[in-house]
Amino acid sequence: MPSKIELKNKLYQARYSEEWKPWKSDLPRIEAIVNLAGGNKRVLDIGCYDATISQLIAQNHNEVYGIDISAEAVKIANQKRIKAYCLDIENEELPFDNIFFDVIVASEVIEHIFDLDSFFNRINRVLKPDGYLILTTPNLATLGRRLLLLFGKNPFIETIFKEGWGGHIRYFVKDSLFELLNVYGYRVDYFTSDVVNFNGSGNLFSSRLAKIWPTIGKTLIVKVSKNRK
Repeated sequence: MPSKIELKNKLYQARYSEEWKPWKSDLPRIEAIVNLAGGNKRVLDIGCYDATISQLIAQNHNEVYGIDISAEAVKIANQKRIKAYCLDIENEELPFDNIFFDVIVASEVIEHIFDLDSFFNRINRVLKPDGYLILTTPNLATLGRRLLLLFGKNPFIETIFKEGWGGHIRYFVKDSLFELLNVYGYRVDYFTSDVVNFNGSGNLFSSRLAKIWPTIGKTLIVKVSKNRK
């Protein structure tokens, strides 16, 4: 029987083999990541996919590297002139020197990770002491999910690995994400969200409401730095 890691890898190779076509509701998250990354930095994009976000970060005079578990996605990223590597961050070391990066981006990645110890240890090794991590993950406590749970419906929680699903194995709300980051030695410097969705297809949403009340937004977006006590 295949292991959970083998099942996960097979799922991702199939799901992330073609170029990404972001929905309109994805754009506020992408914009937030690019703005938080800033300019004139050396940046690592973990889970870079086809380098859609990496390219935008690079436009701000950043030197951008990427890693992704999907070989096809990495091939597309390299075609876009992003220095990307095919790598499973849970099981393989990052091919970079210690304290190499000013900024690390991990967008929509942590919810896929079984071994968080390895994930954060590898990030800590390559991130400069004064560098920062930009992390995004789906919010379990979105407005829509709260309503679904209220009526006894599954709030879009995946229970098995299945073709067409995202492969999420853990879920976060603001407090649980902040607590996790603190355990691994990070201080949250900035927290926001992207959109509040009003329907299942994601084509009716408000980005303004997500800024006012980020705890009901679609995505938890944080900028964190190493906690130097």
